[in-house]
Amino acid sequence: MRLNITILYAAAIAVLLWLPSCSKPSIDEILPPDITGEWKLESAGDLDGSVIVKSGERVEISVYISFAEDGNFELYQRLDELHFRRYAGTWQLDGNILSGLYDGKKSSPWACSYAVSLADNGQTLVMDMIDVSMQTGTSGGQTGEPAQKEESLRYSRTPIPESVRSESESL
Repeated sequence: MRLNITILYAAAIAVLLWLPSCSKPSIDEILPPDITGEWKLESAGDLDGSVIVKSGERVEISVYISFAEDGNFELYQRLDELHFRRYAGTWQLDGNILSGLYDGKKSSPWACSYAVSLADNGQTLVMDMIDVSMQTGTSGGQTGEPAQKEESLRYSRTPIPESVRSESESL
């Protein structure tokens, strides 16, 4: 009899400990981040957003990007030049993996995909470059998780200045 009561108490404690682990995921765990809007590059890895290293040299840059709700994007970048260059195309978000295609004759894909997240109450967009070839479907035995984080880009939610739009050269 005493053994049955002890087993009953142990089972009740196990159930009480197990219940919190069955909670529903939060809405942030279910929905992909809402990246629509206009953004300015603030930092790239260890560098601030106004400098990158290209061919071993530090290059002055300025980058703005706009993600529209209809799946289109506009990218304005100035890499040690006088004028911004405008690139456009389409983007898609699969969970938190961002990828896209540039407009043009061949609709070329971006060089890589990004694992994206929002910080600072949605005012900072964090984009971690990932190696797409390491995902499921490219070679057997992969886990399906993005692999080889290379560089983290941080964008702040900022309107694109009209001067950037009007002075850009479309490519």
